[in-house]
Amino acid sequence: MDGASVLNLVLATLVFVLSPGPANLAVLATSASHGFRSGFLLAVGEVIGAVLYLLIALFSLGALASVLAPMMVYVKLAGAMYLVYLGYKQFTSKDMALDESQPARSPLKQMMVGFLINGTNPKLVVFYLSFLPLFVDLTTLTPLVGGQIVLTVAATLLAGISLVCILGQQLRRLMKRPGNARWVNRTTGVIMMGVGVSVARS
Repeated sequence: MDGASVLNLVLATLVFVLSPGPANLAVLATSASHGFRSGFLLAVGEVIGAVLYLLIALFSLGALASVLAPMMVYVKLAGAMYLVYLGYKQFTSKDMALDESQPARSPLKQMMVGFLINGTNPKLVVFYLSFLPLFVDLTTLTPLVGGQIVLTVAATLLAGISLVCILGQQLRRLMKRPGNARWVNRTTGVIMMGVGVSVARS
């Protein structure tokens, strides 16, 4: 992968990881009630679960490369439309409320809970299958490129979710207020739709 592709992958992954959703809400609630360490351990488990599906998606993409190569334009447009759809869903989503604080868990249990949050979500495979072809030429997918993708996505997910841990208490307080929750949803939705439009035009 060249520098531009890596940068675009990092930016798109950051938008994805910072978009409000169940995984982020769990980290927000945990870091707000039990501190950064507990939230970070939960986040590590979530990243492991997300990377598991990333590996599954990469394996599928490699196996299907010869079939999908002639249809790359359509795959790219489909992925762009999916990003716009995600943005629209986020923009129009209802306000989210955070659960009450739960008792602190052991480090291992905390990571296992995080793993289950993303590890039991097969929708991640669908997301990756729509997402990765925007940045990777399926016909040139090699173990080296696959390793670069995994490391880039994993590091970006961990960095993004760590930011959520650091800002957990403040974001939790903001998202408890309906007006602010709507603002977060709409801002994130517009960004995601903008990424989709940019990909479609590229």
